[in-house]
Amino acid sequence: MNFEELQKNWRSQPIDMPEDIPALNDKFARQWQKQQRELMWSNIGVTLGFMGAFIVFGWVYISYHNGRSIFFGGSILFMYALLSVYLWIIWKGMVYKKNDPTLPGKEYLEHLLKKLYWRRKTITTFNWVYSVLLWLALMFYGIDVTSGGSILFKTVYFTATTIYIFGMMILMKYTKQKKQLKKTDQLISDLQELKYKIEN
Repeated sequence: MNFEELQKNWRSQPIDMPEDIPALNDKFARQWQKQQRELMWSNIGVTLGFMGAFIVFGWVYISYHNGRSIFFGGSILFMYALLSVYLWIIWKGMVYKKNDPTLPGKEYLEHLLKKLYWRRKTITTFNWVYSVLLWLALMFYGIDVTSGGSILFKTVYFTATTIYIFGMMILMKYTKQKKQLKKTDQLISDLQELKYKIEN
């Protein structure tokens, strides 16, 4: 057998790729699309809710700012900034870059992993930071609003606000956030497995 025949035979050999890569990629693509749809609708809901909050905050400030202390205007301004930053955080977790799911590239998989890590950080860290900062803003707002009220009124405001914000966060941690975290961790695990098989 001469060199040309050897070269022809070598080129005709199938590429040795793990057989389960297409199945893994298909499974991941379905889970990813479902997660992105859920995330998009969740983000739209939060955005609409925040837009309503922006309108209410603006109305409250315009209607009642006369004679109020710096705590009143400062807390409303802080809430505007806080809600705006949080909207940026949640929308940053979306993936807008298109890719052929049948041809997974290493660079694209790393891009998806970064988004998933960001999503995980949003669930585990940013939500709590947001809640604590929102609570502080409402405490400053309450210092001004309740300044002329009775001790009972002040106690009810500060206690109810604290219980509501942190009670909701604890409830969400063991219900909705737990489910979101489980789905996100599963996607991370599947993506890491797919990336490993492609690289090796």
